[in-house]
Amino acid sequence: MSTTYETAKPVSVTLEQLQNGSIDHCTLVEAFGPDSLGIIVVTGLPSKFIPLRKRILSYATHLGNLSPEELKGLEHPEAKYLVGWSCGKEMLANNRADTLKGSYYVNCAFYKDPELNGAEGNYPNLPEYTKGNIWPREELLWGFKETVQEMCILVIDTAVLVARACDIYAEKHVEGYQKGYLEHVVKASSTTKARLLHYFPPPTLENGQAEDDNELDNWCGIHKDHGCLTGLTSAMYVDEDSQPINMANGVELDELPDAPDSAAGLYIKSRTDQIYKVGIPKDALAFQTGEALEVITEGKFKAVPHFVRGCRAKLARGVARNTIAVFTQPNLYDMVDKTRDFATFAKAVVEQNTTEGV
Repeated sequence: MSTTYETAKPVSVTLEQLQNGSIDHCTLVEAFGPDSLGIIVVTGLPSKFIPLRKRILSYATHLGNLSPEELKGLEHPEAKYLVGWSCGKEMLANNRADTLKGSYYVNCAFYKDPELNGAEGNYPNLPEYTKGNIWPREELLWGFKETVQEMCILVIDTAVLVARACDIYAEKHVEGYQKGYLEHVVKASSTTKARLLHYFPPPTLENGQAEDDNELDNWCGIHKDHGCLTGLTSAMYVDEDSQPINMANGVELDELPDAPDSAAGLYIKSRTDQIYKVGIPKDALAFQTGEALEVITEGKFKAVPHFVRGCRAKLARGVARNTIAVFTQPNLYDMVDKTRDFATFAKAVVEQNTTEGV
């Protein structure tokens, strides 16, 4: 992979524009179309977003620093480690197990119905969607569950509006497109999944060099999401060596103003194989296109290959990166094309990405 990249400014819209339906078609094509980077930034979010972002991303460090025994208790092998805690269980495109980050997965069926704790339907072969959530013990991470659910609801609410804008475009440009289909898929899904991510401080070797310093995609191998729209916050960088990681001192941690390594962050691979670094403002949400959206819109909107580059240890010793992604996905029984429901579509992707035998 090329180690050169350019910096790109993603297409940006306001929440108010989404709410009043004033996003023009050219803006959507620029953001999601065949020649796009497949990402849009939404600004003007509710005032609670900024403190909510800091709180939930602080939790990611607290979670990642729990004892091995506590983290083991949050694993769900039967759900293929796609519910609860997961580390080192995923195979990405670079053909190695991903051990540089820990993930906490949440099934967001509560958005559709607070009584639901997993995807609806009889799908015994997809426990990663149908199994209920595993929450940390309240005495260890008090307020964690409520904060995660509040952020997920805010992100999905915003994704519904992005989906509505996509529908307006697709209804005019995709033959036979069902009116309001994507908005319905996002709003009515019991399959949407959130992933709270804690990228551990960069590991060092005995010679003091950072492991994988020379690899561009050294924190998260290049891949496409397989849902519809992936909601992302900006990353929080935390110097874990400079402050106590202890809930007794409060949930919120001190956040570095910027990444200590300017090359660290989210990267997108364009249709012409050019690598672009993309930043997300701290007061905004970004939405990336997934493979299900590409199929549903018959290629009018394209999924985006992307990856995350970590900080180099020589520049960021002790610094972790935290973020959350919310993958809005169809119900398992919703059709993504004329022959496949989402259960069939997703099962193939999960089997490809999960390490065999774990």
